[in-house]
Amino acid sequence: MGKRDRYRILEGQCFTIEGSSPRENSVPIPEELFRMLESFVLEKKMPDPRGINSYMLDCEGEGNERILRAGGYVGAMVFKDGTQVEILPMLSAKDRNGNVISNKRVFVNMVKTMKTIPLTNYSMNSKAVENLNVFETFILAFINEVYGIVKNGLKQAYTPHIENENFLKGKVIYAKHATKNFAHKDKFFVQYDIFTINRAENRLIKSTLKYLRDVTSSARSRNRLDSLIANFDGVDYSGNYAQDFSAVAIDRSMAGYRNALRWAEIFLLSRYVTVTKGRNVAYAVIFPTGELFDSYTVYSLGKMLDNQRFRAEIQKKRYPMLNRPMPRDSAQALAVMTCRENNMRVTFDSKWQMLSTDDDNCGILQTDIYDLYNLLEIYHSDSVCYIYPLAGEMAEDRREICFRNEDGILGRVCFVDIGDMEGSLAKVLEHIFGQKINENPQPHGEAAAG
Repeated sequence: MGKRDRYRILEGQCFTIEGSSPRENSVPIPEELFRMLESFVLEKKMPDPRGINSYMLDCEGEGNERILRAGGYVGAMVFKDGTQVEILPMLSAKDRNGNVISNKRVFVNMVKTMKTIPLTNYSMNSKAVENLNVFETFILAFINEVYGIVKNGLKQAYTPHIENENFLKGKVIYAKHATKNFAHKDKFFVQYDIFTINRAENRLIKSTLKYLRDVTSSARSRNRLDSLIANFDGVDYSGNYAQDFSAVAIDRSMAGYRNALRWAEIFLLSRYVTVTKGRNVAYAVIFPTGELFDSYTVYSLGKMLDNQRFRAEIQKKRYPMLNRPMPRDSAQALAVMTCRENNMRVTFDSKWQMLSTDDDNCGILQTDIYDLYNLLEIYHSDSVCYIYPLAGEMAEDRREICFRNEDGILGRVCFVDIGDMEGSLAKVLEHIFGQKINENPQPHGEAAAG
């Protein structure tokens, strides 16, 4: 194993030990790497509000026939010897012009829609997307933000300075002065404000630059980080991340720092994103694929809503419209839309799952069918729409799946093409509400974002 070793699998595929029995959809890796990866996976349980998976890879089998199967999580792990392991979404796609969108690009496109990750305004060419793992992409985005800060000049602020001085300035701290200067009548233990770049925001950014310089596997990024650190001469490294973050003040003059400090929280405190490390792992950044698809769906839905005809409530799965946290075992919606014309009210939820015509109910989980009735009651809806990615057999079959009772349709399963989310969602809404949907409406300012 070495710096050039890089292994990649898709959801549903698995890693096996080199020399073991060949398996379909498997990627063999050296036994030493397999053992380190297995140890890391078992050591690090992953938080998942849906409770579907507990580990980033599922461990199956015994002895040398063990496998590590991907399912439910995507991301990257980089080992301390430079070996990289990537897990990518199960689907590639084509955009509306017929251009192929790789699994890696699908992954990045979904990550960019997450509100907690400041990637929305960061553009990457196809080569960079394919060559870099997601963590290295984050590093480049952070570097780009810090370059902007350095170009505009580091912001200064008045900061308390406490020192035993040869002159009297500011206010004397008498308790310290009495003990420190009992035999030194020519000194004064004082506190006064100085205008300096050594403020909390700059300390956090410099500390982040140093942290990333130590973990990046890209020589080019390392050189750029070294260059940026040199511009922070006169700024200390943060001695207490939590304390410095609590001192951060983002006003109009500090707007250029906003994204860089958001990245600093991600890298230094692992907020918003699961960034972790282990005995043999330099870093790992992991996402539940279901949450990425939720974010992608909400983002695309929010961009295309015509608020003159619809009232929309975009939900947070853990904090729905009842204005309080829902119990973990309760059904939780992604979005609710009400047509102003006829007050038809539809609850939406997204499901990252490939359905199959060969399975009972096409593979729709029994719990999702039960949840449909809960969603109808909780959100007082006329019907529920489950949104699934269009793939595999369902792309050929194109059947409509409905749940009915004597009063009509209670729920639908609709499919979206992840290469053209907005176009697909427009067709879904048009089908449900019977109205033409404008994919690029003018903002009207009445949608409520949860």
